[in-house]
Amino acid sequence: MDERPAIAFIGAGRVAGMLARAFAELGYPVPAVASRSPQSAQRVASLLTGCRAVSLQDAANSAGVVFITTSDGAVNEVASGVAWRAGQGVVHCSGALTCEPLAPARAAGASVGSWHPFQTFGGETTLAGVTFGIEAEGELLAFLERLASEVGGHPLRVPADARALYHAASVLSCGYLTTLLGEARTLWTRAGLPPEQAFQAITHIARTTVTNIERFGAETALTGPTSRGDTGTVQLHLEAVRGVAPELLPLYREICLRSVELAREAGRAGGDMDLRPLLAEYEEGGAGS
Repeated sequence: MDERPAIAFIGAGRVAGMLARAFAELGYPVPAVASRSPQSAQRVASLLTGCRAVSLQDAANSAGVVFITTSDGAVNEVASGVAWRAGQGVVHCSGALTCEPLAPARAAGASVGSWHPFQTFGGETTLAGVTFGIEAEGELLAFLERLASEVGGHPLRVPADARALYHAASVLSCGYLTTLLGEARTLWTRAGLPPEQAFQAITHIARTTVTNIERFGAETALTGPTSRGDTGTVQLHLEAVRGVAPELLPLYREICLRSVELAREAGRAGGDMDLRPLLAEYEEGGAGS
């Protein structure tokens, strides 16, 4: 494989836009972008000098390595709908998918792989410090690992049988964390507190927590009533949540139980709690209902 192969993109969303610019800044030619939406392809192509919005086949023909940056469900459709050539690299950016959806490209003699940024692309973001989950073989594997390092990230080999759990971990770290903080806002506003101050308070404490986890580990960073063994405060929470947001009781109960497990692993006082009898009172149909 060439030291600096031309890289084309099929799929023109946020991931394609960020990766295309990053690769171009490293000196990789990015000659073409393709998408079902000509407007999206043109938007990404316009970010780069010498890049054109073209058809899927023309994008594949233009480069030694093609990144498929579509939705997961479209990866196999793209792989099946393009005539690949032997020796070409074909790479998808899905976290959950194995290389199996790229089987048509492999059958044509292409090398196939996955290069997934363990990162959110929902707003301002950077590739520096990002872990890249990689599945590939031979020269393509070496190239993708080098590429991860070149953009300032950390390459991580993720085998096919680990990819679903690996991706579930990324979703818990990002999308579902967002959901959890959104539900914290729900409790804040239903308590009658000023909505305009909710995310200032919530994101500040969340940011501090993430920093502490990064510096000291989850066990040391753990705080709250379940870390201290404070059953009375947990019960106060359960009563209050049942009163204003009963739909959140299952979520709160499960997080309490997992937090006790973490406290136990950390040797904290809360690890000796048995919350199950108390939490059972707040299950649907329980005595506390």
